[in-house]
Amino acid sequence: MKDAVSPLRKYATPRYPTAGAIGKADLSRVPARWKGLHALASTIGAAALGLKTLALEAGDVPMAPPHPVEAVPDAKAPREAETKAPVTDVCPLPPAAIAGDGEGTFGCVAMNPPVILSEGDALEIIEREFKKRGIELVDAPELDGVEAPVSKLEREQENASLVVNRIRSRRAGQEMPRKKRNWVFDLGTRDGSLLIEFITASGCDSWVRDPMEGSTVGVSLPRRSAELAVEGFGKRTEGRPVNVAVFYEPLACVPYEECQKFEADAKNNGGWRKYSKLKENRGRELAETCLVAQIEHFFDYLAKKGKLPAKSNAPDASPH
Repeated sequence: MKDAVSPLRKYATPRYPTAGAIGKADLSRVPARWKGLHALASTIGAAALGLKTLALEAGDVPMAPPHPVEAVPDAKAPREAETKAPVTDVCPLPPAAIAGDGEGTFGCVAMNPPVILSEGDALEIIEREFKKRGIELVDAPELDGVEAPVSKLEREQENASLVVNRIRSRRAGQEMPRKKRNWVFDLGTRDGSLLIEFITASGCDSWVRDPMEGSTVGVSLPRRSAELAVEGFGKRTEGRPVNVAVFYEPLACVPYEECQKFEADAKNNGGWRKYSKLKENRGRELAETCLVAQIEHFFDYLAKKGKLPAKSNAPDASPH
């Protein structure tokens, strides 16, 4: 059969056609059975002439030097100009050696439990120390846009399927979930430029879970909670500029040597009650010393940055 298709045994290496080859418009290469289709033949010829014109025009126009390729910024990547600086200056915590370890164990295995300042006593100490410097404090100032723990109600409304994970995270002492929200601080100045948060031994579980929760032993971590508070408050980037101090319950423990001395003094004069009283008084003294050290550290921080607040009795104070 003449029209039978047979494989080529040899063929030339394919090349791009030159401008001259395009101009020939050689229709002899069209399959024989296509030659009868005049519309197709004319279309091929017109295409050949168009390609020749483009090739000749490209040959007459000099090649432009290549332009340097500019990187297109990713729309999702944050731009340096758009990065917002924090407007909340939070004082870092002082060393635990002067401020207290802020960690205590309570329960059947706690042979020397720390002495706890009540929240009322601690706030009185803070107000007293600020008043010495001429600064009056008010209760419960509020600040918006703060990264702080979610409320207890929100935690209770979590999906029931997460119960097992919550129990496991509690045993690990995991951080509590946080979000941007309004936060009511314990104390602050009347003009709202300085805010104070005090982390109590019982309130620290808002920031971090008790790693021993569910057992007969409890662990309180106010210093760890204070570290998380410093981190969360410092992420605030919108709103009025403020300075924030985070203080925490030192959970001071009386040194073992002093406990032995108190025990010897009370052994023949008052017994266990006297020993307990001596130890409690000494523990409170140590706790107050640590808290005052935290306050002094905060004022040193403000002084170094030139941000000491104006005294409340100064003419330029802004009372509300």
